[in-house]
Amino acid sequence: MKKQIVLMDRARMERTLKRMAIQVWERINKENEGEMVLIGLNERGEATARLLGESLEELMGTDIAVHRYDVQGKASKSSLPDCNDKFVLLVDDVIFSGKTMFSALSAVCSVYEPESIEIAALLDRGHRKYPLRTDLMGITVPTKPGEHIEVMLKDGSLSQAVLFKNN
Repeated sequence: MKKQIVLMDRARMERTLKRMAIQVWERINKENEGEMVLIGLNERGEATARLLGESLEELMGTDIAVHRYDVQGKASKSSLPDCNDKFVLLVDDVIFSGKTMFSALSAVCSVYEPESIEIAALLDRGHRKYPLRTDLMGITVPTKPGEHIEVMLKDGSLSQAVLFKNN
C-alpha cells in the first residue's frame, strides 16, 4: 500500500514561488539583463511558471508572458519563443534525473543564443543523471527508490505537492 504525504499545499507553493520570484528579480537587476523569457516545461511546469510569473509581474511592474514547451522524448511538438540575447528561465514543477530539463536546455541552445539561462524547480528530488543544477528551487526532498513526488493540478492551477511512499 502506498502512503501519501502532502509536502506543499497551495498557500505554501504561492509563498515559495513568491520568494523565488524575488530571487529572479534580484538577479535581473544585478546583471542588468535585457528581456526575460519564462518557459514552463510541460503542463505542470507551465502552471508553476504562471504562478512564478504573477509574482514577477508584481515586482517588476510589467507583463511577463509564460511560454509552454512540451518535452516529449527527443522531439517536442511545441515551439520555443525567441530567446536570442535574453535572460531565459526554464521552470519545472519537479526536477529529478534532469532528463526533461536537459532536453529543454538542449533545444534552447541548439536554436538560440540567450544572454543567460537559469533553471528553476518548485521541488528538487536530487539523484541527477544529467549534469544539471537548479539555480532556484523551492524545497529539496531527497527521495528513496520507489518513491515519487507529484504536483497536483486543479483546473490547470497548482493545488498541492504529494510524496508517494511505499508501505
